[in-house]
This record gives sequence, C-alpha cells and structure tokens, in this order.
Amino acid sequence: MALERKFIEDNIHRFEVVEFLHRELEKTGCGEVEVQRTPIGTRVVVWVQRPGLVIGRKGQAIRKLTAILKSKFGLDNPQIEVQELEVPELNPQVMARSIAAALERGTHFRKAGYTALHRIMDAGARGAEITISGKLTGERAKTVKFVDGYLKHCGEPAMQFVKVGYAIASPKPGVIGVKVKIMPPGTRLPDDVVYREEPEKKEAQQEAGQSEVEGAESGEAQQAEQAAEAVSEKTEQGADAEERVEVKQDGDSKGE
Repeated sequence: MALERKFIEDNIHRFEVVEFLHRELEKTGCGEVEVQRTPIGTRVVVWVQRPGLVIGRKGQAIRKLTAILKSKFGLDNPQIEVQELEVPELNPQVMARSIAAALERGTHFRKAGYTALHRIMDAGARGAEITISGKLTGERAKTVKFVDGYLKHCGEPAMQFVKVGYAIASPKPGVIGVKVKIMPPGTRLPDDVVYREEPEKKEAQQEAGQSEVEGAESGEAQQAEQAAEAVSEKTEQGADAEERVEVKQDGDSKGE
C-alpha cells in the first residue's frame, strides 16, 4: 500500500507544478507542460505562444521561475525548456483559455464557441468538441456542446489521440467551465480502411500504359513518315513542273 501511496503523491505533486506554471505563464499563451525526472535533475518542458516573455530580459524571468520551482515545490535541479507553439489553434489548452477570456469580456457563449470551433477546424483538425457549462443565460446552469468533424469518445484511441484542455472563466453571473477536445490532423485510427491494389492489376495497368506509350510513339513515327513523303512528293512535282517549263521554252525558241 505504501508503493501506491507514493505514486499518488508523486502525481499530485506533478499536477500542482503544472497548475502553477499554467497560472504563472497565462499571459504567454501557455499550452502544454511536461515534467520529467532525469538522472541529472527535473526537466520541465513548456510550450507557449510567446517564448520571449517566459525567458525575459537577459533570462531574468526564467531564472526566477526556476528558483520558485526549486524552493516552493522542491524540484531537484529543475531545467526549464521553452518551446514555441507552431499552430496554437490545435492546442486545446490555448483554445480553452481563449474561450474563457472571451466569456470574461462579455462575449456571448455561442459566438465564442463557434468562433473557436471554426478556428480549430480551419487549422486542419480532424475533429473537435467544445463544452461550455455554467450560468450562461440565467440563474440555472446548463451545458452546451459545439461539435464538428470526427472525434473518438472512448477506448484506447480516445486516450491516445484526443487532446483535452480545461479552463475556467469567472464572469459576474458565476463560474463557467470550458473543456476543449481536439483530434489532430493526420491521426490514423485502427479502424481506418486503406485500399491496396492487387499486384496483377498493377502489372496490367503498367503494361497498358506501356502499350499506350508505344502506340503513341508509333503513331508519331507514322505521321512523321507521311509528312516526309508528302514533302518529297511536292518537291518531285515542283521539279517536273520546272522541266516542263524549260522544254516548252526550248520548243518556242526553235519555232522562232
């Protein structure tokens, strides 16, 4: 039982570190945070939209953040690695935070949800689902979902391929929760069907293609031969006409 308790404590500690980094790096567009233990210390990888804000001027911000992780959370020799998000629209955490910020500014929940959904799908996602729950239109809380594309909801494919992000908005009526699920582009699922051509058909198609090419080449050769024969006939006819003219001129001269 002590071993299970140790695993639970480690996961809780890791979750606290991730939540702290999300709060501290909220203005930088923080997406994912990964905490790994290595033989030389703790490696923390952060994916953000604006890496310059995380590093700070001459590295002051990142050194301060490293000191906090070491003193407050007791991480052994933490090393923070900053990565830039190439496509923020495909990161569920970034999109969830964007929707929550729009709700806090007073944007209608349907407009915020559909706008984010269109951005995700335009970025090339295979499927997406946005869930907004809380006091949206009145005193009674309700849940609204915005779905587009193809998305797995259960089983190993859902755990392996679907990315999930959470965020909380705090407008005046009450707290609103935002949950975003995204299936990235190019995801190949176990039930995807791939059609393969049989070798015999491929060989037949290749032979047909070669015969067509040979036929086209022979046709072009025949056309060239016919054109050459036509030119030679024209030249022969021209020579005969010239000889006739010369013979006629000789006859006329003799008659005179």
